[in-house]
Amino acid sequence: MPASETATHSGGRPYYPALTGLRAIAAYLIFFLHFRPALDAEWVQAIFSHFYVGVSMFFVLSGFVIATRYQGNVRLSRSWWWAYFWRRVARIYPAYLLLNGMVLAQLYWPIPAGKGLNTVMLVFLSQSLLRGFSSTLKYVGLPQGWSLTVEECFYFSAPLLLAWQRWGRRGLVGFTASVLGIGLLLTYWCIGRPALHGFFGSYYHLFNYTFFGRVFEFVIGVGLARWWVARAATTAAGQWPWRTLAGLMLMSLTVGILAWLQPPMNFYDGLLQPGAIALNNLIFPAGVALLLAGLLAEISWLRTILASRLMQFLGRSSYFFYLVHISTLSLWWAKAFGPATNSGWRFLATVAIAAVGYQFIEEPLRRWVLDHTSSNKAPANKAIRNAQTIS
Repeated sequence: MPASETATHSGGRPYYPALTGLRAIAAYLIFFLHFRPALDAEWVQAIFSHFYVGVSMFFVLSGFVIATRYQGNVRLSRSWWWAYFWRRVARIYPAYLLLNGMVLAQLYWPIPAGKGLNTVMLVFLSQSLLRGFSSTLKYVGLPQGWSLTVEECFYFSAPLLLAWQRWGRRGLVGFTASVLGIGLLLTYWCIGRPALHGFFGSYYHLFNYTFFGRVFEFVIGVGLARWWVARAATTAAGQWPWRTLAGLMLMSLTVGILAWLQPPMNFYDGLLQPGAIALNNLIFPAGVALLLAGLLAEISWLRTILASRLMQFLGRSSYFFYLVHISTLSLWWAKAFGPATNSGWRFLATVAIAAVGYQFIEEPLRRWVLDHTSSNKAPANKAIRNAQTIS
């Protein structure tokens, strides 16, 4: 069976069923990080406490997906950038603005006397995703929204990264070093300045919560896409899933080491041990890349399960699940049942709400944005319609 048959094509764009299913697993890891089952075994609780690695899975997947869809298609023209920009906006912002706005209204309305300007600033930073650059403000609104700041930074820089690929590995390394260097310089300049409200407020925040410190996760996904495009058309799928197994083992080993080390964490700065940061930002993503390579190129029971119809649907609704799992729903649930109870029922309720939300909120909003950004008679119309076939 040709390896390329692991990808079907919908509307002219590459589509990888098993990777869509894997998105659901990543989102569920984040859920059980925040709402852990009431189990007595300390080692099990220690494992659950490091399920933040699900975010790393999303970042590597994003790097791979964007690269496979756009590499070789980047154009330094206004129409191409317009089309690309609105595709990315439509993917992330509509559902986020709605759900984040609901949380902000619940938290800050009515506005206390004398707090109007401060509240407006917090709402703006939260809705614009700028708060993700601040170590003290990144949790305003939907707390998980900090990761969308990282994601958006990658989206906006991805065309440049894909252009740098003409230099092969040197281009990828150069891009990574440049982004990290910019982050280090910004942090060096901003650290210790209270007037900046935590923007680039610490090196720990840089490496745990910003694109500048987590760029490797996206770059390794882009590198995987380069490998896959070069390999897919010429090589048959492997019968022995060694990449799949090696990826799972490396990912499991990384989480196990983190659970054993129990590295200190800070609510605002994240992991406080350089070794733990390296495990999360470098070693675990390498395991994810191996797993993805296996799911792409090998026949395995895991690929079959992840590519099933159920997992496909759960994967497509995983973004809404990720947004809604800590939202007005969780605030209501905590008030009705307590903050740390019924995690199983809460999970099932969130899956059901995400399924409905994807069908009737996220996807209609995405299409509405695309329709309205391509309906005007602008030079970008043709480029937008073409982009819809590849992203």
